[in-house]
Amino acid sequence: MRNASRCCASGSPPPAAVFGTSSTACVANSSRRRALSALAAAGGALAAWGLFESQWLETRIEEVPVAGLHPELEGLSILHLSDFHAGTPSLNLRTMRMAVSFGVEQQPDMVVVTGDIVTHPRGERAVLEQLARLDPPLGMYGSLGNHDTGATRDPFSRGVVPESWGAAPMQLLRDRSVVVEAHGRAIEVAGMEPDAWSQGSARPQELFVRDDAFRILLAHFPDVVDDLPPGSCSLVLAGHLHGGQICLPAPGGRMRLSHTEWRYLDGVHRVGDTTLVVSRGTGTTLVPFRLLARPEVVLLRLTAG
Repeated sequence: MRNASRCCASGSPPPAAVFGTSSTACVANSSRRRALSALAAAGGALAAWGLFESQWLETRIEEVPVAGLHPELEGLSILHLSDFHAGTPSLNLRTMRMAVSFGVEQQPDMVVVTGDIVTHPRGERAVLEQLARLDPPLGMYGSLGNHDTGATRDPFSRGVVPESWGAAPMQLLRDRSVVVEAHGRAIEVAGMEPDAWSQGSARPQELFVRDDAFRILLAHFPDVVDDLPPGSCSLVLAGHLHGGQICLPAPGGRMRLSHTEWRYLDGVHRVGDTTLVVSRGTGTTLVPFRLLARPEVVLLRLTAG
């Protein structure tokens, strides 16, 4: 057997008595090595693509139909930011900066941020600096996500709620609402706390106080729209799901590997008389990759419909 092994390594034909056994073993070992090398190469290529896609930010302007929109509010523009996950090991800060730069270019009427904003203390300064670049005339409003309040299984997440937003014109809405006037019409923006909804005790419709106002709800979790009584809110803006973050191609679309129980993954939905917009957000969690779920920032232009 020692001779056979030596012959196999040198390429010389082994003695006839052991030819079959040693040759089969060598072929099997070689095939196994090739398979492992191919698998490693494929895994490396997939990881490289996932890292690239995580910062391949999609920017777009989208018309969003809203039932009963007052003519005076036709064309109202809202920059929808979500899920920065700032501070976790990733390229999230880079993608956030690109998203804010898009907002600076577009000069929206209003800016909203729908949760999972600062998920580690080291990301707080960058968030404050970037949001300070925006100065929308109708204000900037935010709601918290589950990572902000610590309700997460991500071992890298250490959520922080800034005590001060510095030069950023942020109003953080924690189970409260504010009213702003635009073209003679009242707009009431409410922000819902994530933990209450997760625990089944949220009553987001009770956050609104003006019956005559156009109502916007900032809710990190998109499925909250199914809990709203009819007529309680015109527009819900949400995030949370990252468009699945890691998806696989499937017949007719893509297959989610997580969050499969959620109904509204991303995009614009009409639920009764309420319009729901779900952002894929800009950041990642758990792993710094995206697959078939590009990060996005969208300028929403409201239209009656």
